[in-house]
Amino acid sequence: KRTRMSRGIKILCLGDYHAHPDYNNKRATVIGQFAAEEQPDVIVQIGDWGDIVSLNTHGTKLELEGARWKDDVAVCQDALDCLLAPIHRRKRKMPRRVITLGNHEQRINRWIAQEPRFEGTMSVDDLGFKAHGFEVFPFGREAEIAGFDFVHHLGSQTGRAASISSPANGIKSVGKSTVVGHSHIAQHIPVPYKHRTVHGLDLGCTIHRDMGHSENWSHPTAHKYRRCVWILDNAENGDADFREIRLSSLGV
Repeated sequence: KRTRMSRGIKILCLGDYHAHPDYNNKRATVIGQFAAEEQPDVIVQIGDWGDIVSLNTHGTKLELEGARWKDDVAVCQDALDCLLAPIHRRKRKMPRRVITLGNHEQRINRWIAQEPRFEGTMSVDDLGFKAHGFEVFPFGREAEIAGFDFVHHLGSQTGRAASISSPANGIKSVGKSTVVGHSHIAQHIPVPYKHRTVHGLDLGCTIHRDMGHSENWSHPTAHKYRRCVWILDNAENGDADFREIRLSSLGV
């Protein structure tokens, strides 16, 4: 899968997944099978791996039951198992695994700050990222890989939501190739910047096909969503060859 003259690395980029107890994780298995075939050097998940419905501030008090927290933990861990199992079965070297936490994982820290009695009884670690070999970057902290900054959304750095395509508050102000999630919209925007080109990449999402039009946080904008994954081939110094693969093309 790697070209002989390749000097850079191959990065598999996964957008917002939103593992949810009401939706199966077949898509995680299929993405894992794709990863096993592609053999990336790095897998980056951009955050919102878990929907964390139990702490949904858009929802009802019933959704805040402790039992639902256990369901959130179980479905996130199962999704990670499904993603990595096909790679393990190939018995090849495991890629580096990175996650930049999203606002849905941040619900956990926000809940603990509001309800200190839960300190020590629940945490982001319960979702299983570290146990599955992921390097975990806190919400708002970017991971730099091959000259690209990966972060859940630029608003987590500026304090407000920011469109990566905006010259005012997007990649031109960052001045560095940047990969984000959050919007569930997929777009690749190369921008001339001084003596080079910087890239802005919105990853789209990897949600269940039935999820967008049914969840209270998503249905107003679900018509804009694009379910896909991205491969950055020969990535180095903030440049790469970009490939978008729709989840429908993978069969989910």
